[in-house]
Amino acid sequence: MNLPSHSSHRFAKRFTKGSAQAITQTNKPLFRNQYEIVRRLARGGFGTTYLAKDATALHNRTCVIKQIRYKKATPHNSAEKAFEQERSHRRFQKEARIMARLGRHSQLPCLLDHFVEDGQFYLVQEHIPGNTLSQELHRSGPQTEAQVKAFLRDMLPIIRYVHRHNLLHLDIKPSNIIRRSHDQKLVLIDFGAVRRYPVEGIDATDSRSTSDRCTGTVGFSPAEQLSGRPVPASDLYALGVTCLYLLTGCSPLDFATSPKGQNLRWQESIRVSSHMRHLLKKMLSPEVSQRFQSVDELNQALRQEGHYTELKVCMTHEPYGDYVGGQQFERPEACLLDSYVKPAAQSGAAQQASSIRRWQQRRRHFKSFTPK
Repeated sequence: MNLPSHSSHRFAKRFTKGSAQAITQTNKPLFRNQYEIVRRLARGGFGTTYLAKDATALHNRTCVIKQIRYKKATPHNSAEKAFEQERSHRRFQKEARIMARLGRHSQLPCLLDHFVEDGQFYLVQEHIPGNTLSQELHRSGPQTEAQVKAFLRDMLPIIRYVHRHNLLHLDIKPSNIIRRSHDQKLVLIDFGAVRRYPVEGIDATDSRSTSDRCTGTVGFSPAEQLSGRPVPASDLYALGVTCLYLLTGCSPLDFATSPKGQNLRWQESIRVSSHMRHLLKKMLSPEVSQRFQSVDELNQALRQEGHYTELKVCMTHEPYGDYVGGQQFERPEACLLDSYVKPAAQSGAAQQASSIRRWQQRRRHFKSFTPK
C-alpha cells in the first residue's frame, strides 16, 4: 500500500482498506486511525517519506512516516514469495532496532514507532524542524572556509557515534543534513542505506544480493561503496564531497572525471588555506588507503591547524641571511642579530670559524630573549 495525496478519493479508499475504519475528526482520513498525512517529503530508491501529524498525541505532534521499499528477487511461486516476505520482515525489524538505538543521540532522529501495514513496512520518526544544507546553500550561496570547518566540527561527533555502533550511514549529503531551528545544531537524517560492517570487511554470509548492497548517491559515494564493499572511510569521502559542495555550490558530478562520479578535479575551483586543501585531498582520495581511516584521525588533523600557525610564527624556517638566490626573506625580529655581517669571500676554515661564532652568538641571544 502506497501513501498517495490525502486530497484524492483513492487515497481514502486505500487507507481504510486493510485497517480499522478511519475516524474523521477533521474531515480527513487517518492512516491506521492515528496519522494524518500532511504532504509527501521525498521519494527515493529506499522508499517514500511523508510529513504527518499524530492525532492521538498531545497537540497533534508532527512526525515523519517512511514507507520502506526493499529490493526483492522475483518470486516464481508462493513459497519463494513467502520466503522473500519473511526475509524482508526480519530485515525491517533489525533496522528498526538500529534506529531505536541510534535515536538516543541528540543529533539523530528518534524512532517513535514501527509497524507493518498491508504487507508494507513503515518507520515513524521524530520530525526535525529546520532547513537542509541544500536549502541553505540555495538561499545564501556557497559557504566560507571557516563555516565549512565549523560544519566538520559539528558533524564528526555524530558520525563517530554511528561508527562506534559498527554502522555506516552510506548516504551523507547536504539534503540529508538538517540545521535544527531551535538550536542551530546539525542533525543527520535518512538511514535508509545504513549497513553494519565487521572488522574484517563485508560479511560474506550476508544474504542480500550484491546489487542490494550497492547503495548510496552517485557523486557522493566512493567506488568501493558502489561496488558493495563500504568501509568507515566511505562515509568520510561523502563528508568531504559535502564540504566541496558547500564551498562551491556545484554538484560533485561537475568535478567528476569518471562515469560513477569519482576522481574529482576540484583543486582549481576553490581558494582555501593549505591546511584545508590538505584535509580535502585526503578525504577525497579515490584510493581508500590514502584517506583518513577513522573519524578520530580526521578530527586530529582538523585540530592541527592552530598548532601549524604557532609553529610558523615561532620557528625559524627560512634560510639565515638577507638574501638567498637573489630573493629576500622575512623572519621574526627575534632572529635578527645586529652584529651579523654578510660574509665576504673566505677560506673554508675561516667560514667554519665564522659559522661557529655566529651559532654561539645566537645561542646567547635566545637565552636572554623574552617574548613580548
